[in-house]
Amino acid sequence: MALLVFEHGASTGALRLGETLRDYGHQLRVVALHRGEPVPDDLDEVDGVLSCGGPGSATDDTLEWLAPEMACLRAAHDADIPILGVCLGCQILARALGGEVGPVEGEGGGLELGWQAVSLTDVGREDIIHTGIGWDSIQFHWHRQQVTQVPPGARVLAESDRCPVQSWALGLRTYALQYHPEIYPETVATWAAEEPGDLTEAGMQPERLREETLQHYPAYARLADRLFESVALFLMPVDRRIAGLVKDLHH
Repeated sequence: MALLVFEHGASTGALRLGETLRDYGHQLRVVALHRGEPVPDDLDEVDGVLSCGGPGSATDDTLEWLAPEMACLRAAHDADIPILGVCLGCQILARALGGEVGPVEGEGGGLELGWQAVSLTDVGREDIIHTGIGWDSIQFHWHRQQVTQVPPGARVLAESDRCPVQSWALGLRTYALQYHPEIYPETVATWAAEEPGDLTEAGMQPERLREETLQHYPAYARLADRLFESVALFLMPVDRRIAGLVKDLHH
């Protein structure tokens, strides 16, 4: 059994989240969609799914892998297989389950980039995956699109000034995060080097981004570790899933 990890870019992926999941006993089966690797035909031997960030668009139906990935995510959700989507993965998951995705709007243009505050909603403050996360925290963002309508029955867990859906969940085993909790400090530098035009568009100087990363990363990393541990223990618990007792954990 392994976690199925959908990668959408060479410099994106499970990153620090993947490290935590391995530490808790998971094996990761990475599918590099950006390199042409196919979406699996079935979910045999899959005990969880991660849909990672990336440079693509969740509404670009010309992407050959997009429809197959959405079909896989729907099948996993219907089968009660745990799912976590991050940034692009959050948006793809929302579309797959009947939600809607659109551009980032508001002051600052169509790009949310950098270290910005995220606040838990009343529902999010009571959510088990967000246990130990402050009601307000500084998170890292880099996205042009956002979930404009969550899937039917989903609950919004976190929000920000620019993005009213920063985290959402549907049922007990399907979760999504618009912000990036998974990055290393060097990930920020890599993305800035790959997409300098994005920094210009967002009015963000490279030096300012480096300074803010140094300032915010230590506290951010501590919160991310707590979040990842909750994902490993409560959303994707190896021991209870192997024993067939996942439902007992939530009731």
